[in-house]
Amino acid sequence: MRGSQMSVGPVSLRPAAPALTGLAWLAVFSAGLEAAPAVEGGYATVDDGHRVYYEVAGAEHAGVPIVLLHGGMMSIDTAFPDLIERFSRTRRVVAIEAQGHGHTADRDGPIVLDRMAADVVGVLDHLGVPRADLFGHSLGGMTATLVAIRRPERVRTLTVLSASFHFEGFLPELAAMNRDPSRAPSPELVPLLPTARHFAEWMESYRRNAPDPDGLGRVLTRLNAFLVAWPGFTVAELSGITAPTLIAYGDRDFFTPESIHAFVRLVPNASLAILPGTTHTEVVDRGAWLVPMVEAHIAGGELGAD
Repeated sequence: MRGSQMSVGPVSLRPAAPALTGLAWLAVFSAGLEAAPAVEGGYATVDDGHRVYYEVAGAEHAGVPIVLLHGGMMSIDTAFPDLIERFSRTRRVVAIEAQGHGHTADRDGPIVLDRMAADVVGVLDHLGVPRADLFGHSLGGMTATLVAIRRPERVRTLTVLSASFHFEGFLPELAAMNRDPSRAPSPELVPLLPTARHFAEWMESYRRNAPDPDGLGRVLTRLNAFLVAWPGFTVAELSGITAPTLIAYGDRDFFTPESIHAFVRLVPNASLAILPGTTHTEVVDRGAWLVPMVEAHIAGGELGAD
């Protein structure tokens, strides 16, 4: 998969099931019920004294954990329930909530990507994890990329979902909307955006978990200001990434094809995956496709580390 491009689709290789009657249906139904993974939650106090929330699943598994970093406005419970359940069947999973998201309080002052990357390292330190497989979506993908740049010794493999390496990588209309949040989307752009259901789920989760239940609008404004001012990653930073890297997008994502391919070209030997029929927000819902790809990507990284 290294240095390659792939497109995946919902292909079934299962043979047709024989007819089942009576107690056989009950046996199949019972066997198919997946127990929810045991999850332990807690806070890590990082170097500036801020408390960052995390959850651990699959703690019974030894080895290098996979660390999940959510996107902007999301949280562990809105971004990763399916992925945590799937990954934790075979490995330890650490999911982290960024500042101003989920259970983690916001900070005073502007949002800074270096600070969020340091928070990830702080959680790893708290848990005694010297090295991890990083998996980040959107804002979390930007954060994971920066951890790989700043602290390469802490990152065995890197998976980046639906993230750009610079602001100009956004579709032009989306870039304009970020600069002017009062601008309404065109009918062509609306199908690519989060739906009313997504916003309702994010709001409900935020009000249930956040230290400041009414602060989501303020966080969104701060995130927008951060994104517009973000200088992006330099060519030197991206070309210096040493972790084996998988970069994945939906085919209805937020970014221009030119930017996507530029990102992949700039990271040494990065692989690209395009998920069909998938928007920016829906990428994390494609666990049935993502988990086998990421597991294969991590396995390749394990071989390369030997």
